[in-house]
Amino acid sequence: MSQAHRTPAGMHVFVDESIHDRGHFIVVAAVCSEGDVQEQVVQSLLACGFDPSRDEFKSSMAMRDNPAAQELRQRLQLILRHCKIALAVCPIAERAILAAHLATLLSRVDVPQETHISAIYLDEGMKRTNAEMPPGAVITYGCDSRLVAGIQLADCAAHLVATMLLEELGIISKTVPASTVYDGQEGEIELAWTLWASIRHALSGRTPVGQVDEYGLPEPFMNPFGLVVSDSCSVALKAAVERRLGTVWIGCIH
Repeated sequence: MSQAHRTPAGMHVFVDESIHDRGHFIVVAAVCSEGDVQEQVVQSLLACGFDPSRDEFKSSMAMRDNPAAQELRQRLQLILRHCKIALAVCPIAERAILAAHLATLLSRVDVPQETHISAIYLDEGMKRTNAEMPPGAVITYGCDSRLVAGIQLADCAAHLVATMLLEELGIISKTVPASTVYDGQEGEIELAWTLWASIRHALSGRTPVGQVDEYGLPEPFMNPFGLVVSDSCSVALKAAVERRLGTVWIGCIH
């Protein structure tokens, strides 16, 4: 099998989860693309000095004093900007039914009616479900992310979103130099905000949900591309998801 497993024509979906005991939640990320993102992941690994047949991006990689890993993460974030990201959030107790949450999520993604999901790749560890997946899609469970390289993007996306939620819940508080976002600006800025800013267009759906201004134009708030929150999530977690992910601002942030 090739390092970047080939998918059939149509939209393909790569799925991974990020589990966080501190927040008592799991984020499932479904990265959707109609382009050949897998080859882009392979090329990113090569550009950072990794061997795609042996190495892979993992969100658990040590980043401190590891410029190659940091560059790889940045490259994957750039690829994610040209994808769409659908998200499911549930408590850790529902780990056994992640694929069922995925089925619900994929039934609600904001895609044109003519768009066909042709292939779904789930990372190792996700249990099979009898829940109905998109009709006609080829579903592959237990994928090795070195062989199905697109899952590395889902790993990256799930971790980014989980970090946002941990900060929204007040569990972590990290900042980075503001100059990483705004050239020449002094001071610090929330890490979670920079992560959100890097993938906000990938999180956005097609429908404006902002209020209409005095000129008859809607504010640039959009519905999420895909978002499912389990009924079993805590009130605090549901509120954190709504604040951070319930709508997506696509207007100017500079």
